[in-house]
Amino acid sequence: MKQVRQLRILSPRFIASILTMLVVMAPVASVLTHAATGSGQRPDWTAPSVMAVRRVSPVASAQNEPNFLDNLDCSLVTYRQAATSTMQTGCFTNTAYGLLDSDSDTVIFNGTDEGLPLLPYSPHQVLAPWPGAEDLVTLDAVNTGGSYISLYKNPLRVTQDQRNLLLQLTAKQLTAPPELALKDAAGQRLVINPETLAFSEGGSWLVVETLGGSFVRINLASLDMTAFAPAFGSQGSPALLKSRVTISSDGHYVAIANDAATSFKVYDLTTCSGTRTNLQPQNCKSYDYRPFLKGQISGLQSVRHVRFINNGLLSFEATSSVPGKGGIYELAPTESITSLIDYLGMGDSYTSGEGAFDYLADTDSTNNMCHLSARSYPLLLTHDLFSTIGGHSVACSGAVINDVSSTSDSYRGQVKDVLSFKEMQQTNPALLTSILTNFAPGYIAQHRFVRQYQPGIITVSVGGDDIGFGDIVQNCVEPHISLHLSDSTCFNTYEDRLELTKLIDRTTPRWTALYKQLQAAAPATRLYAIGYPKVAVDTGSCALNAHLGKSELEFAQEAIDYLNSGIKKAADKAGVVYVDISEALAGHRLCETASYNVAVNGLTAGRDGGVFGIPMFGKESYHPNALGQALIEQTILKQTHNLTQGITSTGTNASTPSTQGLLKAPKSGRIIYTRVPDSNLTAKRAKAGKSTVLKANGLHAGLKAKTTYNVRLDGPAGVSIGLVTTDQDGNIDNPVIIPESTVPGGHTIDITGENQAGEPVDVTGPLYVPVNDNDSDGDGIPDTIDSCPLAVNSGEDNDHDNIDDTCDPLIGSPINPVSPVTSNNPSSGPTNMTTGPSAVSPINTSVNTNNNSAGSPGASQTNSTSTTISPTVNSTLNTELSTTVRGLTISAESPPATVKSFMISNGRIMSPASSTPLTNTKLNSARFLGTATTNPAMVATKTFRHSPYKAKLNGLHNQFPELRIINWLPWILIPVIAVLLLLLVLLCLRYMARRGTQNEYTSPEY
Repeated sequence: MKQVRQLRILSPRFIASILTMLVVMAPVASVLTHAATGSGQRPDWTAPSVMAVRRVSPVASAQNEPNFLDNLDCSLVTYRQAATSTMQTGCFTNTAYGLLDSDSDTVIFNGTDEGLPLLPYSPHQVLAPWPGAEDLVTLDAVNTGGSYISLYKNPLRVTQDQRNLLLQLTAKQLTAPPELALKDAAGQRLVINPETLAFSEGGSWLVVETLGGSFVRINLASLDMTAFAPAFGSQGSPALLKSRVTISSDGHYVAIANDAATSFKVYDLTTCSGTRTNLQPQNCKSYDYRPFLKGQISGLQSVRHVRFINNGLLSFEATSSVPGKGGIYELAPTESITSLIDYLGMGDSYTSGEGAFDYLADTDSTNNMCHLSARSYPLLLTHDLFSTIGGHSVACSGAVINDVSSTSDSYRGQVKDVLSFKEMQQTNPALLTSILTNFAPGYIAQHRFVRQYQPGIITVSVGGDDIGFGDIVQNCVEPHISLHLSDSTCFNTYEDRLELTKLIDRTTPRWTALYKQLQAAAPATRLYAIGYPKVAVDTGSCALNAHLGKSELEFAQEAIDYLNSGIKKAADKAGVVYVDISEALAGHRLCETASYNVAVNGLTAGRDGGVFGIPMFGKESYHPNALGQALIEQTILKQTHNLTQGITSTGTNASTPSTQGLLKAPKSGRIIYTRVPDSNLTAKRAKAGKSTVLKANGLHAGLKAKTTYNVRLDGPAGVSIGLVTTDQDGNIDNPVIIPESTVPGGHTIDITGENQAGEPVDVTGPLYVPVNDNDSDGDGIPDTIDSCPLAVNSGEDNDHDNIDDTCDPLIGSPINPVSPVTSNNPSSGPTNMTTGPSAVSPINTSVNTNNNSAGSPGASQTNSTSTTISPTVNSTLNTELSTTVRGLTISAESPPATVKSFMISNGRIMSPASSTPLTNTKLNSARFLGTATTNPAMVATKTFRHSPYKAKLNGLHNQFPELRIINWLPWILIPVIAVLLLLLVLLCLRYMARRGTQNEYTSPEY
């Protein structure tokens, strides 16, 4: 008997198997698709199936252009002409050595506000700035039309001072011809149309129209040339047709708009084929967008200021014969143009939340000390306002303006041992993609995130470190905590204070240029320039951790006012909204209320910045704590109507304050120096009688090459301790010996001499001289057990947290200690949890301890973390002041109040009650950065100030039952998915082969 059975391909079991696989794979496929899109798929500029254009502003750009080289960007700067009192205005482009005006060949070197003519080697040359670089381009006119183009690799090596009969410096003269004359493959000098000269962002590529018949792209590292498009002009032509030109940062795309030829083409240089001689254009794909734009912009007349914002987005300015149709537009080969994120926070330590602790993983490590806190005001704003595509912060402690704005491809970030942007592009693009995708702070210039994601809203607060504000506070505090220097007062002369005001004045044009750069990088973005809060008052009673005298407190308030006035002046000039937060911490500042009620840390002994294993001045010192960050957030929300509009009423810094109070100090009669703060000038710690190495960047400080400078202790009028000589680039790398007679404690080290502008310069940085190796402060307590290793202990510990009140950032009211919280790291320091008004509520975190090196961000993607944040506001006021913190009013009658908690899970802000994402964004969390935030027990007892440690999952849920891990990374599933896909393919192949056939199974016959 034969039994015949037909296999049904669409059997219920088969369908169930397929559906199960699809259900498992769907979320992973979504993640992988999103990752692929986010990593930057190539835009199809040369064969767009769809196109989009949108007007982002009805008014012209705030960016300026030189009159002659009008494909370059420049900023209007008012400066004093050398050897005169005449004030002039020019349009300057930023370079590594200063600002250069190509129209007048005037340079304003770093560290000065004086303009010096930079005289070319031959009188018929024009000097063209190489944006962000120390190199220089020269153009020599050709009598048949156009210009030869040449390069200086370092022009400062061949400059010579020009002086008048009074020996005043009047100009700089280039004394040698350029090193490189650009030539074609046949060895003929390149003749170009100079008005088409365009650099890529980062300075790695140059594109220009040659008068030999083509546009060429030049690799400025190798000088390789690629001809890709026909030229509009030629040698001997009576007039050169003006083209607007731009090249993408990676050199892949070039856009050329020419109104006379009614053309707006985008070229893809990765598609070029064929070898041509004499720079004749290769076959390169292109697409003309002019017809599309004419159909979208009524009355389109001309196009100018064309720029690649990123590889997939162009911006340009259009003029139109139809009123109301001109303005700034964006163009993309996509269906629509939208912001990829709602909000981006940018800036330095006051923005990163340093001082609020609870740092996101790997932003508090030896390599990366960005100290980005989950309680920082950008992340509070993200939680409270943005529920669609979310917000992020890339703020990093210690950031200066250049760390936000740098366009140089050689920029190496603030993280130790990291590749430059160009090196990552060439050798490790996956690392660069990971940094951009995960918003990792400190690795690349912050503005690159703006170009990549086009945020709807940006807040930026930076500049405090450019004037050395942290070092100023440290220099003021250290004498008061020393056994030997307690009677010293900082900035106690008119000259000291005048130098600071001049430094702020010199920084103001750089703020303006930064705001304009961010506007150009994201034309549709609403930009807010955030000032700085006052952290102390000169009235009332100061706690033991304040360490500032009355005159120093007055000086600090006046200095912050003047700093904010510079920021506001720059914001007004750039046309962006200034947000005044100077009074955000009112009622909670140092010396204004009880220490446990302040919104600012006092002196904090920190493990960071340590030298030879000895902790230095804690970076969290004199920074807003968690309450301070919440108060700043509320001030920003109030002044900007929840970031929806500009300021409707002026703040306290609406007008420039008088310098009368700031300069109220006796005159010493010494000369006035150009102050250049440099936190990295020394190793910050050196023993008396021993040597320390001085390192200074000559370009940054404006130092002259092969010049001798004096090294002094404690200011430009201090004692001379040696001489150093700069190298051919103006850099200093020399050892000096600290005299045996140097009194232990805090000092400054100062390099004095003449800068490039002929002015007296003082490059200054902090230096600490210990009493001995074992007891730095000489108070009789060995450093190994001293809670304040650099400050003489007071012997008081009012909140019983085993930290002397001298360096306790938040001193609680006198209470009885409770039972200590068990720590899984006995060496982490005291763990007594305080109660009452001074207690800091735990920040709940669940931690994946599979930590990776901070220097390798891409290696940490296999980690998963969820973090429940309870930003508790504990504030029992001893005044009648009432304030509102994140929608919660607290006053003298109010009990300690807890702000609504939220959860950061795998980078997403979640509601702990429902685990529903409040945003679709990702923070800089453990998905990318390794382990999670500081251990809750440490936060609760403030022991993170000494030895924070990484908590372990084992047993953590028992100790903190509210903690949950709610995400696990899809990367773990990739091998499983691959196997499932393989099985699925095999199954499909097998059943397709049998489709429509029958299998016969015959039973044996007996």
